[in-house]
Amino acid sequence: MAILPSILPLFAVIIVGFIAIRSGYVVAEQIKPVSDFVVKIALPALIFNALTSVPLAEAVSWSFMAAYAGGSMFIFLFGMLAARNLLGMETGHSALAGLGMANSNSAFMGYPIALTVIGAPAGALLAQCMIIENLALIPLAMAIADSARAGGGNGWRPALGQAARNVVRNPIILAMLAAVLVTVVGLPVPGVISSAIDMLARIAAPIALFVIGGTLASLPLAGVYRRVSLIVAGKLLLHPLIIFAALSLAPGISETTFIGGVIFASVPMLSIYPLLGQRSGMVLVTATALLVATVLSFITVPAAIAIVQHLQAP
Repeated sequence: MAILPSILPLFAVIIVGFIAIRSGYVVAEQIKPVSDFVVKIALPALIFNALTSVPLAEAVSWSFMAAYAGGSMFIFLFGMLAARNLLGMETGHSALAGLGMANSNSAFMGYPIALTVIGAPAGALLAQCMIIENLALIPLAMAIADSARAGGGNGWRPALGQAARNVVRNPIILAMLAAVLVTVVGLPVPGVISSAIDMLARIAAPIALFVIGGTLASLPLAGVYRRVSLIVAGKLLLHPLIIFAALSLAPGISETTFIGGVIFASVPMLSIYPLLGQRSGMVLVTATALLVATVLSFITVPAAIAIVQHLQAP
């Protein structure tokens, strides 16, 4: 595949992170502050930079967001129903299974790969995908899981309240709001600040990939294969397939946006998936699913990119 030479270095950085932590060359406890730096500083700088570098109408495609949100929500509901009806999983665990299928690791894997394949538009797509993930998918899944864990009743109200507080404090969301304010009002960004933001934006991708490898090095692999198989198949196969179909039906989607959207859908689930699973006693399944999906993505992601590029070629 022609795409392999350009994205293999990205997977190589993941392997470097894995080896560095597994061998003890880098202490495992150091991954958390590095991950915090990416999420709280580098990625907000990247998103702010992407949304302020072009007019807002060009940076945000409502057609793309509707298609990507609709396709992802379909996969989330499908995953919940499949986990509950085929595997007999309880409601809270089913919600986490659906989240694993529908919510991509957009920041740590989707963006670096999309940046390599489609270039600068990957930044704006990252922002749009993360709006969908942080404002809809994650809050909904965690509200269902927390409500189920609380035994129903009044479980929904505190769960939704906590989800709303998390959204308000999310540095990614704050960066998006700041970018929209700067763009709409026309506030000038001083050159020194703009240069600093640009520097932070450029280092987000490689550090994010290293963090993924380091995170994988500490995950277990255990006998939970039926549940893991369903989640991994839904994430790596069904999610990009449904997003492909949704984008095909959406009006005004450019070839670059189309390819980028499929890339974001094709990568594994979010890197904090095991942490979300831990809250509901599902850490073994979620951690194993993340590990297996990431390893298999070395094959499935290049295949998905090659297929969508071939289908989009004139």
